[in-house]
Amino acid sequence: MTHYFTSDNDQLETAKKQFSCVVADSKYFFYTDIGVFSKTGLDFGTRLLLETIISFIDNDVLDLGCGYGPIGIIVTDKKRCNVTMTDVNRRAIELARENSSMNRVKPKIITSDGFTAIKGEFDYIITNPPIRAGKKTIYGWFLQAKAYLKAEGCLIFVIRKDQGAASAVKYCEGIFNKVEIINKKSGYFVIKCRNDLTI
Repeated sequence: MTHYFTSDNDQLETAKKQFSCVVADSKYFFYTDIGVFSKTGLDFGTRLLLETIISFIDNDVLDLGCGYGPIGIIVTDKKRCNVTMTDVNRRAIELARENSSMNRVKPKIITSDGFTAIKGEFDYIITNPPIRAGKKTIYGWFLQAKAYLKAEGCLIFVIRKDQGAASAVKYCEGIFNKVEIINKKSGYFVIKCRNDLTI
């Protein structure tokens, strides 16, 4: 069965639409389509995540599970970071490329099932993880992220309370030595995980 977190979405019927949104005082335009996450507009969790990180994120950034690209595109535009965007969903990747061009930014965009095609290390790995893919998948991302972070790099993700925020925090505490909730609103939690070398 086809889902937004699988690779075969390019075989689906297409019904491309465009929407605009304002984040951090800048306006952006995005194309979406059938078979991608949040095709009707910027979802609340992604917006909260962006509004939380935009003031401090820098250097080398991985947008893991980028979908049609709002996180990576907006971070590239606002911060001029070295952003890599990746997703398993081929339709989402094509939309991310088109949306990057439309918003006049040039992140690196690659097709990857999680970390399978990822090389190098990052200061930040950012994700609004595909909850519907199940704990095995998203917890696998959390576990693998550590190997792709620089010495004091951070994994930052957003998750709803009723989708297992508390258990996700507990799981990440078994991987990282510092896990904190850095923002929360309307049942959504933004969680930052790092190996703080000062501890």
